[in-house]
Amino acid sequence: LLRRLFFRKDFSEAMVFGSRIMSVILAITWQQALASGHRGAGHAGCFVRRGDQMLAVKLTYDGRKYDIPGGQTNWKEPASSTAVRETWEESGYRVNAGRHLRTVRGGFHIYECYLQEGNPGKGPDHEISEVKWMSRGEVQRQLNRGMWRFQRSQAYLYLRWLGNSRSGDKAPANSTKAAAVGNATSIENTNTTKLLPKTGESEKVSGPRRLFLLV
Repeated sequence: LLRRLFFRKDFSEAMVFGSRIMSVILAITWQQALASGHRGAGHAGCFVRRGDQMLAVKLTYDGRKYDIPGGQTNWKEPASSTAVRETWEESGYRVNAGRHLRTVRGGFHIYECYLQEGNPGKGPDHEISEVKWMSRGEVQRQLNRGMWRFQRSQAYLYLRWLGNSRSGDKAPANSTKAAAVGNATSIENTNTTKLLPKTGESEKVSGPRRLFLLV
């Protein structure tokens, strides 16, 4: 009987000790994943500055609200490449991806990106009705009107980044320099081709693209 009692006590202590070790290992693994997650595949977009303005696109769905250019990964490229590709497809601007700014709702990665050329190389795709350069004041006005997508989880960050002296329209010395900036500020899209709808999200938003669960 005594042996059974001691065995049960030792086994219980071993289980508690083992669970604590596993908790520490999982915590370390999770921190490492958060630190390097933006290096792998993932949904992503670009925060692009031109002087004291930022690049915004107006959607043809989801209440025709503004957003930064970005979208879904194809799972064959790093998140930074997704941000660059989606910015080209949606806005017509070629950019280079710089530093990783933030991971927001549903693991969406935002990169600081730099213009390769001052003018767009093509028109926006059919999901975008307008491409616009917004000043800090205009960003705030659209926030007050509730016209930014993901206002609470993401859009408020744009004001902070526009006021950050580290950000700018020039690429760092170790990346391709941005070309001279042109005068175009917006592009209207007349393409009405439809996409098949994809899954919605927790904010009761429906649309063909860039829809992620909020956490």
